[in-house]
Order: sequence, then structure tokens, then C-alpha cells
Amino acid sequence: MPVIIWSEQYETGIAEIDTQHRNLFEAINRLADCFKAGQAELGAREALAFLNEYTQEHFDTEEEFMRVVGYPMSSFHRVEHTELLTKVQNLIVKMDEGFLITADVATFAADWLTHHINEADMGYVKFVRDKLSRLP
Repeated sequence: MPVIIWSEQYETGIAEIDTQHRNLFEAINRLADCFKAGQAELGAREALAFLNEYTQEHFDTEEEFMRVVGYPMSSFHRVEHTELLTKVQNLIVKMDEGFLITADVATFAADWLTHHINEADMGYVKFVRDKLSRLP
């Protein structure tokens, strides 16, 4: 059973970003599946490495989009991105040092992503929609 399920409530209406969000949902569920299948160490290491790389790519996409549309809260948004990347990278380092990573990591990632989409991402979506609605 997935720890995070995609639904319309997470759609931004920006195809590239929605596709990336769906891919992140799938990656988090793969991470959770590693723990359920008893493949925690190898599977978690691979899933975290993918999340680290793909999340950076996704954040770059979002940040470029915000720059292009002139979103005034982009610096705060970038801080959230940086904080998550730092946490993921710290988890990778901890695994490399021999610390046990648990299924709570997948739950944390799922909670973080859904909150981030619903709050931060929908903030720039609203900004763009409001901006477009004022065009002649």
C-alpha cells in the first residue's frame, strides 16, 4: 500500500511540474516498498540517491518557473527546497556511516511533499493565475 497517493488536489496545472510531482510520489512509494520488502539498506540507498538527484532537478525547474513569472516569494520557496535537500543528503551520509534508516523516512518525505505542494507550490500557482486573470 502506498504511503502517498497522487490526486487532483496536487495538480498545479503546469504539466512539467505535475509530472515531476507524480514521479516524486512514485519514488517515495518505492522507498517505502523497500522497507516493506525487507530490502531496506540497498533499496533505501538507491531510492534516497534518486530522490536527491530528482528532487534537485525538480526544484531547479520550479525555481526557474518562479523566476520567469516574477514570483515575489521565490526566496522563501527556495529555502524550503534547500532544507529538504539538506535533510535527504544528511540521510545519505548517515547511511554511509552505518546508521539504520527506517520507514519513517518515507513517511517524512510524503508528508513534506504533500504539505509543500499544498502550501508553497499552490502559492505560486495562485500568483500566476491572478496575474493571468488581470491580462487584457
